[in-house]
Amino acid sequence: MIRDFLSSIDDREWQTSLFGLLQSQTYNQCEVDLFELMCKVLDQNLFSQVDWARNSTFFKDLKVDDQMKLLQHSWSDMLVLDHLHQRLHNNLPDEMTLHNGQKFDLLCLGLLGVPTLADLFKDLSKKLQELKFDTSDYICMKFLMLLNHDVRGLVNKKHVQEGHEQVQQTLMEYTVACYPSLPDKFNKLLAVLPDIHEVATRGEEHLYQKHCNGSAPTQTLLMEMLHAKRK
Repeated sequence: MIRDFLSSIDDREWQTSLFGLLQSQTYNQCEVDLFELMCKVLDQNLFSQVDWARNSTFFKDLKVDDQMKLLQHSWSDMLVLDHLHQRLHNNLPDEMTLHNGQKFDLLCLGLLGVPTLADLFKDLSKKLQELKFDTSDYICMKFLMLLNHDVRGLVNKKHVQEGHEQVQQTLMEYTVACYPSLPDKFNKLLAVLPDIHEVATRGEEHLYQKHCNGSAPTQTLLMEMLHAKRK
């Protein structure tokens, strides 16, 4: 199952898309609004997220209504997890210099634009490093976030629950087999999920407030997702 999961992710494509967008948005521009640029990147990340989910095990068998409910509930958690993974496994830097010479804070993407969350994010990174968090752990945790059978109004709750339980079982067996020196790794990984959720929730609130104040782009998938939870 993990091998199948891993075949669904393309980290090189993720970073290529990220850097490509950042450079194309600043080409021939003297100065750009960095918050607006961050929202564009998050929007692109969300489209990738939806593409990945729609083609993934368990999820692709669900009706569109259930798919949307699950994505609306988990998108921000998955974005934070993606950034933790990219930083820990693929050397994503803290910042980069854009085409026009401006500095773009890549860390703020993982914080959904809230600089005060940096310490919490770094604590999470440290915890995961101590747990020898690897790519298999990452993809299983992502599926656990996505396949949340507690989401209200699911039609095929049974299928989502079965998927969630299978992923959990697979992750537990994997950590026991591959990390005998960390006997409680599985439970400690699960204990990190609420901390990721806290970063995601606070980030969402921040983005929603910026949107209400007229500072964030409208008519985007990001804004659609932010509004969906408040209906």
